[in-house]
Amino acid sequence: MPPLPHDVRQVVERARAVLHPALDGLAEELLTSSGNVAPDAKSDGTPVTALDHEVDARLQAAIAAALPDHGVLSEEQDTVVPDTEWCWILDPIDGTSNFTAGLPYWCVSVALAYRGEVVFATIDAPALGHRYEAALGEGARRNGIPIRVRELVAWDDTTMAHVPVMLTTGTARRARQAGVALNPRVMGSTALDLAIVAEGVAAASVAVIPHVWDIAAGTLLVREAGGSVVTLDGDELLPLRVGDDHAKMHAPTAAGADADEVRSLARRLLPD
Repeated sequence: MPPLPHDVRQVVERARAVLHPALDGLAEELLTSSGNVAPDAKSDGTPVTALDHEVDARLQAAIAAALPDHGVLSEEQDTVVPDTEWCWILDPIDGTSNFTAGLPYWCVSVALAYRGEVVFATIDAPALGHRYEAALGEGARRNGIPIRVRELVAWDDTTMAHVPVMLTTGTARRARQAGVALNPRVMGSTALDLAIVAEGVAAASVAVIPHVWDIAAGTLLVREAGGSVVTLDGDELLPLRVGDDHAKMHAPTAAGADADEVRSLARRLLPD
């Protein structure tokens, strides 16, 4: 990818300067609260905690104070894409079930889109001590060290038998009878699954019903790490389109080193 234009890069640098201190300020409270906070159920049955709302509010406050002309799209509050040139996409805690149980596989997922296209992304996993970051055309990093996807020659059963593949719960249920030799992992955070693919630990990830806040940051990470993210059915969640209500939108999504190979694998896992 070509480097970001100078004016866009300046905004990305300012966004990073706003985001990192905000995440650092949240980390200790999140670490202390994990396993010690009870969830409530949202209307769709998924869990949410007071910390989800607090993280969302504090990130939005930091953004509004420094970048008041930016819009926000958030799982917990603002689900409709605003009519702004710049739009942040927030998932304040991805993996809330893990967070409430004290299982350290959860993250704060943040992406920044310019005219609908994600140009900056951070996935912060304080319980793991990992901060993943990417800017369009500049590669992906974990804790400042460049990362790359795992290169595989082909998605055959011998190749896949001992390489982790990240699945969501819904994917694993559908894939159970597929007869594919896999080393599956159902970890409970789609955003963090994508980061794991970006750093080459897992060969692929497949999610049946992710929303845009689940995949926005991770999509840029995977692509900047040399991989591909594909939508299997339905409308693409990215780039953003003004007025779309993402509470009502989701699309099966798969990620890995090669678009054709990961699409083929996903089709085998998710038979019609």
